[in-house]
Amino acid sequence: MTDSLVVQPAGPGARDAQARLFGRCFAKPANVDALRWRYDDNPHGQAVSLVLTEGDDEAVCSFAYVPRLAVARTGHGEVFEGYIGQQGDVMTDPNWQRKGLARRLVQECAKATGEAGFLINWGFPNRQSAPVFLKLDWLSSGQIRPRRHLLQADPKAKSRRLADGRMAALRVGWDTRACKRARAKLGSLPEGYHARVLAVFPDSVAELSRLVEARFPFMLHRDAEWLNWRYLRTPSRAHVPIGIFDDAEVLVGYVVLQPPQAGAGGNGVGYLVDFLVPDQALEDAAMGVALDALFEAGASVAEAWSVDGSWWRRKLDAAGFLGAKPENHLFVYHYAVVPDHPLAAVARDASTWYLTDGDRDDELMG
Repeated sequence: MTDSLVVQPAGPGARDAQARLFGRCFAKPANVDALRWRYDDNPHGQAVSLVLTEGDDEAVCSFAYVPRLAVARTGHGEVFEGYIGQQGDVMTDPNWQRKGLARRLVQECAKATGEAGFLINWGFPNRQSAPVFLKLDWLSSGQIRPRRHLLQADPKAKSRRLADGRMAALRVGWDTRACKRARAKLGSLPEGYHARVLAVFPDSVAELSRLVEARFPFMLHRDAEWLNWRYLRTPSRAHVPIGIFDDAEVLVGYVVLQPPQAGAGGNGVGYLVDFLVPDQALEDAAMGVALDALFEAGASVAEAWSVDGSWWRRKLDAAGFLGAKPENHLFVYHYAVVPDHPLAAVARDASTWYLTDGDRDDELMG
């Protein structure tokens, strides 16, 4: 039955069909504009996307790999750059599941991303799909899980913590006070610095990324074109970037927030999406700027995901972020398209990466 299926590249003309497949897979409508934004408008390059179809019928399976410019730094101080592919939107029609289609597309995508010049592929499979990738020579780099900072002891915060267990929900009042104390220790921006919402990321932000890249074995490069696309040209327009400036109006860092959804349908959760502050003496104060801004936006809980053992995980813990249930995590997997490239070597341990939620291909968190 599956022998009749044909692998086809999915260019811009396939987005409507992929959106329909998304709707069948997840029982909710897909935003076609979001697919076009993610696959076709990314300034780091066109997504590599494949579909399985039966003749002229609808696609029954679809994979996509979104490119990012990655920077690797070896222990000898050598620096290497190259494009890697983040896996996203893995979709198989419910009527075609458990027939080996995903396995087939994973293999075909490895070829296609290699032809596109990608050096590695990576993604965040869940428990259900992880075994498939391990059987196809993907490697486990680590685990990523959510952290939560309680901003208000209200029913929305309690509801969110209930996902972490009944005891966590019962401790909301106590934990909110503990988070407030941790937030107070972050301090304020020193004299000579101030924060304001960014209407656009300036070109100088690329140099800030370079400064941070020098501290980590593996990081995804941030430049103005990519940041403006990623946070200011999304279909939802749901992000708020805040720049940190010195008195000479020079940008010295930024944080990016996703405020909580407004209205009765909102759950009170806001997200700390991205963070880039080369001056380590300003990191705590910048974290405080982000949490204060989410509080002012009405968030009951601030959330961020971090890789276990990573710098970002330690930074969140120091700011009072609380852990979720141990089983609430995703895996960090990668596949070496070019196994002997230095990027493939440093990708083996995700705890050494500089990785925030903004580095994921999701338009929105939550």
